[in-house]
Amino acid sequence: PSFSVDEILKDRVANYVVDAFHDAQEKTMASSGKRLKTWHVSDFVSPCLRKAYYTRLYPDYQMDDQKRAVLYFGTIVHEHSKLSGFNEITMCYDLGKDRAYTPQEVGQMDEEQKSDIITGTLDDLIKVGDTYCIVDKKTYNGGYGFKKTTPDASYKLQLEIYRVLLQHSYDIDAPLGCLLYLDKSKDLTETPIVFELESVENTKKKMIDIMNQL
Repeated sequence: PSFSVDEILKDRVANYVVDAFHDAQEKTMASSGKRLKTWHVSDFVSPCLRKAYYTRLYPDYQMDDQKRAVLYFGTIVHEHSKLSGFNEITMCYDLGKDRAYTPQEVGQMDEEQKSDIITGTLDDLIKVGDTYCIVDKKTYNGGYGFKKTTPDASYKLQLEIYRVLLQHSYDIDAPLGCLLYLDKSKDLTETPIVFELESVENTKKKMIDIMNQL
């Protein structure tokens, strides 16, 4: 006799598969490590600084399907696209004291000690000839012939802040930045945009101005 599958069973199987995939997504993201409870570079490049301030004070840990999908996609791209041996490096810098700490040291600090600390995770640091360059991968939806030709201002500032953290954490100066834009509408077709980064001292001044607004 043939086996007849009713619609209720089909729905149960479908729901099971989707739930299992969501579990796999969350496990993948959890394996990438927990964020330190400090200011993050993303807070300093946010178009809404007040949102960054309240997000730090009142973090929202709820994860909907859309947020999970976006974070999962980014995690896969970053963790499986290493461009150099210096990859996914987390750095911590105290803007008030003008000095770096290791993530382990910051993890032992109380809230007051961390009040001026900024944490950032650099995608990749490459060296071409004698010049260091900070590389960050960014996905976007092209479509209709749209192609990135200039760096987004917020992403440029992000790399400039990484330059500050990198110099203080590893005594390495990287005068160049490269945003590797990956077009999700075209199977992650690559568009690398290379540019000069603002000086460390000028970026520090900008960071102080932003900190005063947070």
